[in-house]
Amino acid sequence: MAAAYPFEGLRVLDFGIGAVGVEIGRLFAEYGADVIKMETNANLDFIRGIQAGGMNPPFASSNRSKRSFGVNLKQEAGRAIVRRLVETCDVVVENSAPGVLERLGFGYDAVRAINPRAVMVSSQLMGSSGPWRSWMGYGPSTHPISGLNYLWNFPDLADQPGGSQNIYPDHLVGRLGAMLAVAGLIERERSGAGCHAEVAQFELPIALLGDYFLQESMEPGSVAPQGNDSPRGAPWGAYLCDGDDEWCVINVRDDAEWKRLRAAIGDPGWAQQAEYATATGRMQHRAEIDAQLSAWTSSRSAREAMETLQARGVPAGMVQHPRHQLEDPHLAARGYHRPVEQPGLGKLVLEGPAFHGSELPEPIVTPAPALGQHTREICAGLLRMTNDEIDRLVADGVLEVPQEAPAQV
Repeated sequence: MAAAYPFEGLRVLDFGIGAVGVEIGRLFAEYGADVIKMETNANLDFIRGIQAGGMNPPFASSNRSKRSFGVNLKQEAGRAIVRRLVETCDVVVENSAPGVLERLGFGYDAVRAINPRAVMVSSQLMGSSGPWRSWMGYGPSTHPISGLNYLWNFPDLADQPGGSQNIYPDHLVGRLGAMLAVAGLIERERSGAGCHAEVAQFELPIALLGDYFLQESMEPGSVAPQGNDSPRGAPWGAYLCDGDDEWCVINVRDDAEWKRLRAAIGDPGWAQQAEYATATGRMQHRAEIDAQLSAWTSSRSAREAMETLQARGVPAGMVQHPRHQLEDPHLAARGYHRPVEQPGLGKLVLEGPAFHGSELPEPIVTPAPALGQHTREICAGLLRMTNDEIDRLVADGVLEVPQEAPAQV
């Protein structure tokens, strides 16, 4: 038989906003599920709204391959329509601020009363319980709470946490949420009942820092910012290369790798010093080695430095900007680049799956929808509404469809 999509026949109601919830929905859509994004102009997904016109690359990436249902949940008529959709769904995804969906009548207890087989996945910054449950935020908000702001720094700036504006762990939480949804669906096959799974965003980075918490509990004060240094070896860090903001990360974990690095860079005189032959000596002279190694990398492109070192068995990797990724031969060979023609934006290149399966078909990658693009289709097809009913609800502001562009004069 031809390979089938594993989520074919499933329906997902995606109440997600930002990154976490919408990524869960996107992963289901790419493998066959009918994912319906629930949205409204009255309370816009903030990622859709960051650029005029209601479409931008970040939104397109996380909302590709879905259908958009424009409905105003602040009106009872809108809530009544969505209750009918809940009856038909398998998975409900949400990551609004705590209590938002409950106030609208779509918390898990309400969903279960409508559809006992529905699997619901929720994700909030601090979770749905505890004294900090009302905190609102997304990826960057987890950094100070989990300790990353402190650790992502240099020793001489430890009293001035630098932090980062990257949205980690949003996309990782989204993938964990998708796994929980699948686990819930598997359990439903056994028990016949749905369930509610929850991912607190801040708990994920804390869990991944477990070795640091263990170390600090055993040796108070031992965990501190290290910049790009590491107790695992030297040289170790990001080294400036030729070009504008071009870098290559190099790690030497043992004496054998140090010998290979010496050979890769031509075994210059400075690298032949006896005190550099052992890990202890290299750690003690880290700054001097870094300065000399930086002189070598700065006269080469990041890719040249990486490939020269890798050819000798030295762990090295160029720091890739988006332009590098578009040109990366390995990503191209793996089929990671996914081009899509996005209305309103033109051609985009989106990231592909992080896995391959011998019995999996290629993921479904279609453009992200305009807000309300599929409202009429869903109302007529799933809810059996007449055109007159749909028109009346659109006129009343209950349902939303794409706005027609003004005529050109």
